[in-house]
Amino acid sequence: MAGPRKRPAKRRAQPKTPAWRPRLPATDWHRVGRWSLSLLLFGVMASALLWGGVQLRNPAVLPLEVVRIDGRFSHLERDDIVQAVSDAVRGNFFTVDVEAVRDAALQLPWVERVSVRRVWPGTLDMKVEEQQPLARWGKTSLVNRRGEVFTPPRESIPAGLPRLSGQEGSAPAVVARYREIGRRLGELGLRIERLTLDSRQAWRLWLEGGLELDLGRADLERRLNRFIRIYPRLSREAGQRMKRVDLRYTNGFAVLWEPLPPATEGDSGEAAPDRRSGGMKRQRRGQV
Repeated sequence: MAGPRKRPAKRRAQPKTPAWRPRLPATDWHRVGRWSLSLLLFGVMASALLWGGVQLRNPAVLPLEVVRIDGRFSHLERDDIVQAVSDAVRGNFFTVDVEAVRDAALQLPWVERVSVRRVWPGTLDMKVEEQQPLARWGKTSLVNRRGEVFTPPRESIPAGLPRLSGQEGSAPAVVARYREIGRRLGELGLRIERLTLDSRQAWRLWLEGGLELDLGRADLERRLNRFIRIYPRLSREAGQRMKRVDLRYTNGFAVLWEPLPPATEGDSGEAAPDRRSGGMKRQRRGQV
């Protein structure tokens, strides 16, 4: 006879392991308060700066009350400068564009340099330098000592200036040559009336009184020295004067002569007879 069935033993329930939870630090309300206060102050400052910027752009705040123009002018009128810059003088003391004012003044042909600065609290100070013409350039323009070409109104061009001409972009080289040759010839009491640089890069000049010098393209210094050396002797030639000197020879020169005007020949007022051929004549090539 079978005995009673044994019930299986119940398994003891294992205790559940609690889930891990991170331990949060305690809130530092003091630090939070400081950060909040900092953000608030930053916002207030940003708003103040924004408001200030808007106010500074208001033309009614610190308006420009005076535009002062300093300079010594012979060909410029202050009213012309004021009219030229009037459209560029906009805004107030802080917002006016001084570069735009300067550029507007430089549009006037007789203006060479301009400096513009603000003077507290409501003045715009302009210092204007007028162009100083050295010579005429071409038919309608002038050139200054730095070789800068400008074209003022025709009626404002001074009389009696020498004439220079050359290809486009050659003004600085022509001015430099004019000043150097002018200095050398000035030692002989001669003055340049006209100097040209043609498309072949050949130099030619005319002196006061009409004497023409043909210097050519090369050896300008040597050719000029040759003329300076022979001029005192040739200028004493009786009864005639030099009309043209061609210095383009390697070791010499050629002179075209013309009779002196009758008024310079003597007390009688009559011209001395030309014993050779009358009128202009070419001398034989000189050797130097």
